Amino acid sequence: MAPHTTTSQQIFIDGKAFTTRDDDQEAAALLRLAGRDPKISDLFLVKKNGVEEKIRDGQIINLKDGDRFVSRQRLRFTIDGEPQSSYDDDQTAAALLRLAGVDPAGYDLARIMPAGGTEAFRDEQIVRIENGDEFVTAKHVGGVA
Repeated sequence: MAPHTTTSQQIFIDGKAFTTRDDDQEAAALLRLAGRDPKISDLFLVKKNGVEEKIRDGQIINLKDGDRFVSRQRLRFTIDGEPQSSYDDDQTAAALLRLAGVDPAGYDLARIMPAGGTEAFRDEQIVRIENGDEFVTAKHVGGVA
């Protein structure tokens, strides 16, 4: 059996450099190395073209010197009481309506405010999503011929 190499490698998680001698680690271990909780965060390998590839928690990653990762927290929210989730914390109202399975041409989106009331969004308006947000849809009221 060949001896295991112990050369150190430098990897980056969320832009911060880490040095490790273990060249094969699980995603959850790398999240903990970066101070993230694997129960609420997921790890993505950033490819050379900038595309992020999700790494499953139990998946072993063969690390290469210079590998870059980002951690993302999956946001959980509801639309019309139905649970939804996304890694993207800013989306257009139209995208959220389509996520809920309704046609933006026929519906509007509004956030239920914690203190009461609602905040309505135009279809093209960017909506900043926070964990626990509650949204509702409302059918457009059309004119009568």
